[in-house]
Amino acid sequence: MPTLHDTAAFWFARLNAPDCSEQDHEHFSVWYHQNTANAQAYELVSSIWRASGKVASHSAETPLTIAAYRFSRRKMLAGAIAMTVGSFALLPAPAEATIRATRTGQQIRVSVSPAMTILLDSDSSVAIHSEKNTLDLLYGQVEVNLKNCEARNTINLDQWNIGLISGTFNMSKSSLKSTITVLNGAAALAHPDMAGSQILKVGERATILPDNRLLIDRPSLEDVLAWRSGRLAFRDTPLKEVADEMNRYSTRKLEISPSAANLRISGFYHFGQNETFARLLENFLPIRASFEKTITIVKL
Repeated sequence: MPTLHDTAAFWFARLNAPDCSEQDHEHFSVWYHQNTANAQAYELVSSIWRASGKVASHSAETPLTIAAYRFSRRKMLAGAIAMTVGSFALLPAPAEATIRATRTGQQIRVSVSPAMTILLDSDSSVAIHSEKNTLDLLYGQVEVNLKNCEARNTINLDQWNIGLISGTFNMSKSSLKSTITVLNGAAALAHPDMAGSQILKVGERATILPDNRLLIDRPSLEDVLAWRSGRLAFRDTPLKEVADEMNRYSTRKLEISPSAANLRISGFYHFGQNETFARLLENFLPIRASFEKTITIVKL
Protein backbone atom coordinates (compact mmCIF):
# COMPACT_ATOMS: atom_id res chain seq x y z
CA MET A 1 0.00 0.00 0.00
CA PRO A 2 1.43 3.43 -0.89
CA THR A 3 2.53 5.55 2.05
CA LEU A 4 1.37 9.13 2.54
CA HIS A 5 4.69 10.38 1.16
CA ASP A 6 4.40 8.08 -1.87
CA THR A 7 1.04 9.74 -2.59
CA ALA A 8 2.61 13.18 -2.15
CA ALA A 9 5.36 12.20 -4.59
CA PHE A 10 2.73 11.03 -7.08
CA TRP A 11 0.96 14.39 -6.92
CA PHE A 12 4.20 16.30 -7.31
CA ALA A 13 4.97 14.25 -10.43
CA ARG A 14 1.41 14.57 -11.74
CA LEU A 15 1.36 18.37 -11.40
CA ASN A 16 4.66 18.65 -13.28
CA ALA A 17 3.64 16.25 -16.06
CA PRO A 18 3.12 17.75 -19.55
CA ASP A 19 -0.43 16.38 -19.68
CA CYS A 20 -1.51 17.69 -16.26
CA SER A 21 -5.13 18.84 -16.56
CA GLU A 22 -7.40 21.24 -14.70
CA GLN A 23 -9.17 18.20 -13.29
CA ASP A 24 -5.83 16.95 -11.92
CA HIS A 25 -5.37 20.32 -10.20
CA GLU A 26 -8.85 20.13 -8.72
CA HIS A 27 -8.33 16.59 -7.41
CA PHE A 28 -4.95 17.56 -5.99
CA SER A 29 -6.45 20.58 -4.24
CA VAL A 30 -9.07 18.37 -2.56
CA TRP A 31 -6.37 15.93 -1.39
CA TYR A 32 -3.96 18.69 -0.27
CA HIS A 33 -6.57 20.49 1.84
CA GLN A 34 -8.11 17.31 3.22
CA ASN A 35 -5.88 17.42 6.30
CA THR A 36 -2.65 18.87 7.65
CA ALA A 37 -0.73 15.60 7.20
CA ASN A 38 -1.31 15.63 3.42
CA ALA A 39 -0.13 19.23 3.15
CA GLN A 40 2.99 18.54 5.22
CA ALA A 41 3.88 15.43 3.22
CA TYR A 42 3.56 17.36 -0.03
CA GLU A 43 5.69 20.25 1.26
CA LEU A 44 8.41 17.79 2.32
CA VAL A 45 8.53 16.08 -1.08
CA SER A 46 8.51 19.38 -2.98
CA SER A 47 11.23 20.78 -0.68
CA ILE A 48 13.43 17.79 -1.44
CA TRP A 49 13.00 18.27 -5.17
CA ARG A 50 13.74 21.98 -4.94
CA ALA A 51 16.89 21.18 -2.94
CA SER A 52 17.99 18.87 -5.76
CA GLY A 53 18.07 21.80 -8.18
CA LYS A 54 15.77 19.97 -10.60
CA VAL A 55 12.83 22.29 -9.99
CA ALA A 56 13.09 26.06 -9.90
CA SER A 57 12.10 27.75 -6.66
CA HIS A 58 9.85 30.82 -6.66
CA SER A 59 8.95 32.86 -3.60
CA ALA A 60 5.35 33.24 -4.74
CA GLU A 61 4.95 29.54 -5.50
CA THR A 62 1.92 27.70 -4.17
CA PRO A 63 1.00 24.00 -4.43
CA LEU A 64 -1.04 24.82 -7.53
CA THR A 65 1.57 26.95 -9.30
CA ILE A 66 4.69 24.80 -9.27
CA ALA A 67 7.53 25.83 -11.56
CA ALA A 68 7.15 24.64 -15.14
CA TYR A 69 10.26 22.48 -15.36
CA ARG A 70 9.06 19.30 -17.08
CA PHE A 71 10.21 15.73 -16.49
CA SER A 72 8.84 12.56 -17.98
CA ARG A 73 6.18 11.44 -15.53
CA ARG A 74 7.74 8.03 -15.07
CA LYS A 75 11.23 9.31 -14.28
CA MET A 76 9.97 12.03 -11.98
CA LEU A 77 7.68 9.73 -10.04
CA ALA A 78 10.46 7.18 -9.58
CA GLY A 79 12.84 9.87 -8.38
CA ALA A 80 10.33 11.50 -6.04
CA ILE A 81 9.39 8.21 -4.39
CA ALA A 82 13.08 7.34 -3.99
CA MET A 83 13.55 10.49 -1.91
CA THR A 84 10.54 10.23 0.38
CA VAL A 85 10.63 9.52 4.13
CA GLY A 86 13.18 6.92 5.19
CA SER A 87 15.39 7.47 2.16
CA PHE A 88 19.08 8.31 2.02
CA ALA A 89 19.91 9.83 -1.35
CA LEU A 90 22.72 11.82 -2.92
CA LEU A 91 21.19 14.53 -5.03
CA PRO A 92 22.71 15.67 -8.32
CA ALA A 93 24.67 18.85 -8.96
CA PRO A 94 24.37 21.73 -8.38
CA ALA A 95 22.77 21.09 -5.01
CA GLU A 96 25.08 18.21 -3.94
CA ALA A 97 22.97 17.58 -0.85
CA THR A 98 22.35 14.41 1.11
CA ILE A 99 18.77 13.99 2.32
CA ARG A 100 18.21 12.26 5.64
CA ALA A 101 14.66 11.60 6.81
CA THR A 102 12.92 9.63 9.56
CA ARG A 103 9.71 7.66 9.60
CA THR A 104 6.95 8.22 12.15
CA GLY A 105 8.25 7.05 15.53
CA GLN A 106 11.88 6.90 14.39
CA GLN A 107 14.78 8.97 15.71
CA ILE A 108 18.29 8.75 14.28
CA ARG A 109 21.66 10.24 15.15
CA VAL A 110 23.75 11.36 12.17
CA SER A 111 27.37 12.46 11.97
CA VAL A 112 27.31 15.34 9.49
CA SER A 113 31.01 16.21 9.79
CA PRO A 114 33.84 15.73 12.33
CA ALA A 115 32.48 18.81 14.12
CA MET A 116 28.70 18.34 13.73
CA THR A 117 26.31 15.61 14.84
CA ILE A 118 22.53 15.80 14.78
CA LEU A 119 19.66 13.93 16.41
CA LEU A 120 16.79 13.83 13.92
CA ASP A 121 13.36 13.49 15.50
CA SER A 122 10.31 11.52 14.32
CA ASP A 123 8.93 12.37 10.85
CA SER A 124 11.66 14.91 10.16
CA SER A 125 13.99 15.62 7.26
CA VAL A 126 17.20 17.56 6.60
CA ALA A 127 19.34 18.28 3.55
CA ILE A 128 23.06 18.13 4.34
CA HIS A 129 25.54 20.14 2.28
CA SER A 130 28.74 18.86 3.89
CA GLU A 131 31.17 20.78 1.67
CA LYS A 132 29.53 24.07 2.62
CA ASN A 133 28.99 23.17 6.30
CA THR A 134 25.29 23.87 5.71
CA LEU A 135 22.20 22.06 6.94
CA ASP A 136 18.65 22.73 5.65
CA LEU A 137 15.87 21.74 8.04
CA LEU A 138 13.13 20.71 5.62
CA TYR A 139 10.54 19.64 8.17
CA GLY A 140 10.24 18.39 11.75
CA GLN A 141 12.73 18.73 14.57
CA VAL A 142 16.47 18.30 15.03
CA GLU A 143 19.03 18.77 17.78
CA VAL A 144 22.38 20.03 16.48
CA ASN A 145 25.62 19.50 18.41
CA LEU A 146 28.71 21.41 17.27
CA LYS A 147 32.21 21.01 18.66
CA ASN A 148 34.62 23.94 18.67
CA CYS A 149 35.70 24.50 15.09
CA GLU A 150 37.13 27.31 13.03
CA ALA A 151 34.64 26.95 10.19
CA ARG A 152 31.29 28.69 10.41
CA ASN A 153 28.32 26.35 10.11
CA THR A 154 24.97 27.43 8.73
CA ILE A 155 21.46 26.15 9.32
CA ASN A 156 18.81 27.25 6.81
CA LEU A 157 15.19 27.71 7.84
CA ASP A 158 13.41 28.85 4.68
CA GLN A 159 14.90 32.29 3.92
CA TRP A 160 16.64 32.58 7.29
CA ASN A 161 20.34 31.76 7.69
CA ILE A 162 21.53 30.81 11.16
CA GLY A 163 25.26 31.00 11.76
CA LEU A 164 26.79 28.68 14.37
CA ILE A 165 30.32 28.14 15.64
CA SER A 166 29.88 25.70 18.54
CA GLY A 167 27.23 24.63 21.01
CA THR A 168 23.94 22.71 21.15
CA PHE A 169 20.78 23.90 19.42
CA ASN A 170 17.20 22.65 19.17
CA MET A 171 15.38 23.49 15.93
CA SER A 172 11.91 22.78 14.61
CA LYS A 173 9.95 23.58 11.48
CA SER A 174 6.30 23.12 10.57
CA SER A 175 3.76 24.85 8.37
CA LEU A 176 2.82 27.06 11.32
CA LYS A 177 6.22 28.27 12.55
CA SER A 178 9.94 27.55 12.85
CA THR A 179 12.02 27.79 16.02
CA ILE A 180 15.63 27.68 17.17
CA THR A 181 16.56 27.45 20.85
CA VAL A 182 20.14 27.90 22.05
CA LEU A 183 20.88 25.23 24.65
CA ASN A 184 24.59 26.04 24.70
CA GLY A 185 26.70 28.48 22.70
CA ALA A 186 25.26 31.28 20.55
CA ALA A 187 23.59 31.75 17.17
CA ALA A 188 23.33 34.61 14.68
CA LEU A 189 20.12 34.88 12.63
CA ALA A 190 20.14 36.75 9.32
CA HIS A 191 17.50 37.44 6.69
CA PRO A 192 17.83 39.19 3.30
CA ASP A 193 15.40 41.89 4.43
CA MET A 194 17.10 42.49 7.77
CA ALA A 195 20.07 44.77 8.43
CA GLY A 196 22.70 42.95 10.49
CA SER A 197 22.05 39.83 12.57
CA GLN A 198 19.93 38.87 15.55
CA ILE A 199 22.18 37.23 18.16
CA LEU A 200 20.67 34.49 20.31
CA LYS A 201 22.30 33.66 23.65
CA VAL A 202 22.02 30.59 25.87
CA GLY A 203 18.41 29.92 26.86
CA GLU A 204 16.89 32.14 24.18
CA ARG A 205 14.48 30.96 21.51
CA ALA A 206 13.65 32.60 18.20
CA THR A 207 10.26 31.82 16.68
CA ILE A 208 9.88 32.57 12.96
CA LEU A 209 6.29 33.03 11.82
CA PRO A 210 5.08 32.45 8.23
CA ASP A 211 5.21 36.20 7.53
CA ASN A 212 8.87 36.19 8.69
CA ARG A 213 8.16 38.02 11.94
CA LEU A 214 10.76 37.10 14.54
CA LEU A 215 9.76 36.60 18.20
CA ILE A 216 12.39 36.15 20.93
CA ASP A 217 11.67 34.60 24.33
CA ARG A 218 13.25 32.44 27.04
CA PRO A 219 11.27 29.18 27.30
CA SER A 220 11.62 26.50 29.94
CA LEU A 221 14.37 24.22 28.64
CA GLU A 222 12.50 21.31 30.21
CA ASP A 223 9.66 22.10 27.80
CA VAL A 224 12.00 22.37 24.81
CA LEU A 225 13.70 19.04 25.55
CA ALA A 226 10.59 17.09 26.59
CA TRP A 227 10.57 15.25 23.24
CA ARG A 228 13.80 13.52 24.28
CA SER A 229 11.80 11.64 26.95
CA GLY A 230 8.71 10.80 24.88
CA ARG A 231 6.62 13.82 25.81
CA LEU A 232 5.60 17.19 24.41
CA ALA A 233 5.06 20.35 26.46
CA PHE A 234 2.34 22.87 25.64
CA ARG A 235 1.78 26.25 27.28
CA ASP A 236 -1.59 27.77 26.43
CA THR A 237 -1.13 26.31 22.94
CA PRO A 238 -3.95 26.29 20.32
CA LEU A 239 -5.24 22.81 19.44
CA LYS A 240 -4.33 23.28 15.79
CA GLU A 241 -0.68 23.72 16.76
CA VAL A 242 -0.90 20.87 19.27
CA ALA A 243 -2.20 18.49 16.61
CA ASP A 244 0.55 19.57 14.21
CA GLU A 245 3.12 18.44 16.79
CA MET A 246 1.38 15.28 17.99
CA ASN A 247 0.80 14.05 14.43
CA ARG A 248 4.55 13.73 13.77
CA TYR A 249 4.65 10.88 16.27
CA SER A 250 1.56 8.90 15.29
CA THR A 251 0.32 7.20 12.12
CA ARG A 252 -3.27 7.87 13.20
CA LYS A 253 -3.64 11.61 12.72
CA LEU A 254 -5.61 14.22 14.63
CA GLU A 255 -7.83 16.45 12.49
CA ILE A 256 -8.93 19.63 14.26
CA SER A 257 -12.09 21.34 12.99
CA PRO A 258 -12.03 25.14 12.58
CA SER A 259 -14.45 25.43 15.52
CA ALA A 260 -11.94 23.78 17.88
CA ALA A 261 -8.70 25.12 16.36
CA ASN A 262 -8.23 27.94 18.88
CA LEU A 263 -9.06 26.00 22.05
CA ARG A 264 -5.94 25.93 24.21
CA ILE A 265 -4.22 23.43 26.46
CA SER A 266 -1.19 23.37 28.76
CA GLY A 267 0.88 20.57 30.28
CA PHE A 268 3.05 17.59 29.35
CA TYR A 269 1.58 14.84 27.18
CA HIS A 270 3.03 11.54 25.98
CA PHE A 271 3.19 11.36 22.21
CA GLY A 272 2.54 8.43 19.88
CA GLN A 273 -0.88 7.75 21.46
CA ASN A 274 -3.26 10.07 19.64
CA GLU A 275 -6.39 8.07 20.49
CA THR A 276 -5.61 8.18 24.21
CA PHE A 277 -4.76 11.86 23.90
CA ALA A 278 -8.06 12.67 22.17
CA ARG A 279 -10.06 10.84 24.85
CA LEU A 280 -8.17 12.82 27.47
CA LEU A 281 -9.08 16.08 25.73
CA GLU A 282 -12.77 15.13 25.91
CA ASN A 283 -12.48 15.14 29.73
CA PHE A 284 -11.49 18.79 30.11
CA LEU A 285 -12.34 20.62 26.87
CA PRO A 286 -15.76 21.21 25.28
CA ILE A 287 -14.98 18.93 22.34
CA ARG A 288 -16.14 15.67 20.80
CA ALA A 289 -13.76 13.24 19.10
CA SER A 290 -14.78 10.90 16.27
CA PHE A 291 -12.51 7.87 15.95
CA GLU A 292 -12.29 6.73 12.36
CA LYS A 293 -9.26 6.47 10.06
CA THR A 294 -8.33 9.88 11.40
CA ILE A 295 -9.44 11.31 14.75
CA THR A 296 -11.65 14.32 14.12
CA ILE A 297 -12.12 16.81 16.95
CA VAL A 298 -14.97 19.33 16.89
CA LYS A 299 -16.12 21.87 19.44
CA LEU A 300 -19.40 21.15 21.22
